[in-house]
Amino acid sequence: MPISKDLKARIPVLRRQGYNVKRISHLLGIKKSVIYQSLAYFRRHGVPYNPHAHRSGRRRVLSHEDLKLIVALVKRRHCIYVDELQAEVFNIRGVTLSQSSLLRTLYHLHYSHKHVSTRALERNDLMRSAFMNKIADQVPSPDMLIFTDEAARNRRTSARTKGWALVGKRCVQRQHFIRGQRFSILPILTLDGIIAYDIIPGSVDSERFVQFLRELVVCLFLCLLCSQCV
Repeated sequence: MPISKDLKARIPVLRRQGYNVKRISHLLGIKKSVIYQSLAYFRRHGVPYNPHAHRSGRRRVLSHEDLKLIVALVKRRHCIYVDELQAEVFNIRGVTLSQSSLLRTLYHLHYSHKHVSTRALERNDLMRSAFMNKIADQVPSPDMLIFTDEAARNRRTSARTKGWALVGKRCVQRQHFIRGQRFSILPILTLDGIIAYDIIPGSVDSERFVQFLRELVVCLFLCLLCSQCV
């Protein structure tokens, strides 16, 4: 375990106070060889360590400015490829860096490679906030809100796109290549869950969607109002 410089600085102080090496070793909890070496450095350099010693290992290729550049490039382009990042670092800073070193640097900077969550570029946060405020003014109770959307299913809908296999082996699963007949599902969702739905063969056009609203949704709410009036 490395000994800190602050602890080594106590050795010549205790030595000047008259403590012998055995007593200093007992007080500081360090070996006698460390004490003798620290005293030798203190007599030679004036400090209880070697001020000319170099750190072991390979010298770092990237400086603090290089790391700041890498972070800035990743923040600007989250989906940048490693070879593109490598080329940008070379063009801007003139540093030749291997892709493996670049990956280790990204991991040390607490970056990881993951699936991308896509957000619409056309989305306007200000308009979304204005719409939410408008709905809050017009709908006093959340129970008044209903939501609907179209979902579809065919023979290939439930097929999984990822699986497990041994290293060097393909993950093969026999499944349908033909989509088969398509079914469209129109659910009506509220805070209580799905209160109405319709399953339609094929796709849904605007005329069929309006018919679904008239036959199921409007009739359902008329029945609920009649039951409450009675």
